[in-house]
Amino acid sequence: MDKGWLKLHRGLKDKPIWRRSTPEQQVILITLLMMARFEEREWEWKGERYTLQPGQILTSLAKLAEESGEYISVQNVRTALKRFEKFGFLTNESTKANRLITLTNWAFYQQNGDEPTKGLTKAQQSHHKELTTTKESKKEKKGRINNFLRKRQVTEFTLDLTKGEAW
Repeated sequence: MDKGWLKLHRGLKDKPIWRRSTPEQQVILITLLMMARFEEREWEWKGERYTLQPGQILTSLAKLAEESGEYISVQNVRTALKRFEKFGFLTNESTKANRLITLTNWAFYQQNGDEPTKGLTKAQQSHHKELTTTKESKKEKKGRINNFLRKRQVTEFTLDLTKGEAW
């Protein structure tokens, strides 16, 4: 499985796909987001070339249940996939050996925009450098850090589930 981060908008908690799902389905939804490819991947198997696009997952029901945790059954996964398909969150193609799941609008929600830290890097470096180069008491240092954190707001989130999607 890939390492790294994904964008998850807090507005998801207000969407029908989240509010009308069971706790098991919510776990499966987040697991799907974490398992999805973030970039194209090509490989060859038995003389044939295969390609997975960003937002796609090649898996099985059993593997998805295993990745979701010990209390998630294959039946939970099967039910969740049907439900998510009805919400337009994903497409689900079954083959003899596995299952290709495509999260709809993955590129819109995950690939657009900069990484969250890009806009703050220079400012963060100068503030952190300032904090570490002077000798201050712990109390002064803590107050300075708290002031710095109060002034910062994360505005780089580009994931907006309110635009054009039913899920």
